[in-house]
Amino acid sequence: MIEKLPIDSFDWIRWRRGNPVEIFGIQIRQDSLPIVKIRKYAVGYCDAERLLCRPKVNHKAVLFLVNDEYSWFHLRNEEFYKCFNILNTPPPKL
Repeated sequence: MIEKLPIDSFDWIRWRRGNPVEIFGIQIRQDSLPIVKIRKYAVGYCDAERLLCRPKVNHKAVLFLVNDEYSWFHLRNEEFYKCFNILNTPPPKL
């Protein structure tokens, strides 16, 4: 399971290092994500709408550690759930 991180883990400097094309050689919006690579390097995530730096609705910010450098970028919620094998089910009604 991937760890939920505080919003201050996702700053501008780490975001500028977070180009997914350069890090993983991928285009995030393509149908096939390199799930194994994303899982291997992911450190944690945060709900992106809570971020001070580049907030986005319906996205998760995912922090990566590659070559001893932290970086991060957004994944759409459905991409995030698919990559980390998380079921996106609504909470039970009380």
